[in-house]
Amino acid sequence: MKTLAKFFLILLVIAGCTKTPVESKAPADYIAKVDGAYIMGKDLKKQFNALPDFMKTIYNNAEGKKKLADELVKKELIYLEAKKQGLEQSPEYLEKLKEFQKLSLISMLLTKEIEEKAKVTEEDVKKYYDTHPDEFSTDRARASHILVSTKEEADSLLKKLKAGEDFAALAKKNSIDKGSAAKGGDLGFFGRGQMVPEFEKTVFSMKKGEISEPVKTQFGYHIIKLTDLEKGEKAGFDKVKESLSKKLLTEKRRAAFDSYIEKLKNSYKVEINEDKLKDLKLTDQK
Repeated sequence: MKTLAKFFLILLVIAGCTKTPVESKAPADYIAKVDGAYIMGKDLKKQFNALPDFMKTIYNNAEGKKKLADELVKKELIYLEAKKQGLEQSPEYLEKLKEFQKLSLISMLLTKEIEEKAKVTEEDVKKYYDTHPDEFSTDRARASHILVSTKEEADSLLKKLKAGEDFAALAKKNSIDKGSAAKGGDLGFFGRGQMVPEFEKTVFSMKKGEISEPVKTQFGYHIIKLTDLEKGEKAGFDKVKESLSKKLLTEKRRAAFDSYIEKLKNSYKVEINEDKLKDLKLTDQK
């Protein structure tokens, strides 16, 4: 994907150059001429405006303009030679062009239907902040866990713990999280937002010394023991406003995207060939 993006970045810059056949009278603001085409001042400005701000400082002088002009000339030379060799008619190029066109249209539609419509105001951010105080607490917990693959294993271990067996010993012997198992299941101190939601919700609802029922996450089943809890203050709104705004915007766009896709599914016929999908080999097998 990076190669494709780089390829079309060059192509787009070149395409932006005005190709005017050489005549007796040249355009007034041309900065270079390559064979039968002129490169215009607006092309160099476009190249300059695409630079990061720190690079603009470097190139905003006579030497910098000369370097940018040289780059445009190089790209035009490569472009003309590629056309001369007939590469614009090659199957590889046409396939890349087709993919680029598809990605561009997808990007334009998502901007129009999702990004321009899914907005988050400061009032939205403040409301969320006020109604979810726990999320902005600076509480820190220290917990140990035993992670296993199945509910049956977790239930069996929980029975042993209730019968008085040592948590650390069972963690060392049974936990598939080998990093914490070596320390008796100890995960050290962590704050909110550092663990997966199901794990975090359980930990911060427990009392010190308490052992949880099995908690299912994407990693398996956890039995958690809260070993310490340090209460903290609520982080100020100004401190979390920017990150919270980004979070809410991401969530709003994701929800809008999912809803939009469902709408499209009702407008177009979608069919998955399950048999072919199942038999498809993604890598060559020897």
